[in-house]
Amino acid sequence: MTTTSGMQAGRQRHAPEALVTLADYLDLPLRDGGSLIMMQQCDGVCGMYVGNTAGGQADLTFYGTVAATVANGILLLTKVGRNRIEIAGRKYYFVRCFTHFEDRGAVVFAPS
Repeated sequence: MTTTSGMQAGRQRHAPEALVTLADYLDLPLRDGGSLIMMQQCDGVCGMYVGNTAGGQADLTFYGTVAATVANGILLLTKVGRNRIEIAGRKYYFVRCFTHFEDRGAVVFAPS
């Protein structure tokens, strides 16, 4: 597994689970359209949604949750802006940005 986002060696310990989990969820927008949205942590987990961020939260499709530790690993291993990451031999290109729905923050991973 290789990343081209300039990560530091200390971040490697998060790579396997966090990046594999991210890859699993990044495949959803390719199939269903829209972007991957990771909601702000609540009760130790982050909700994972796919949809168009221009609509409201009710317009998003819920796909499950990830543990807050995995979500933190994803944030450590990606950066705001354009990302090019190779996970298990597959290349992923996306833009990471932020938004909010009602009173909750969210991280958006938009295909690029």
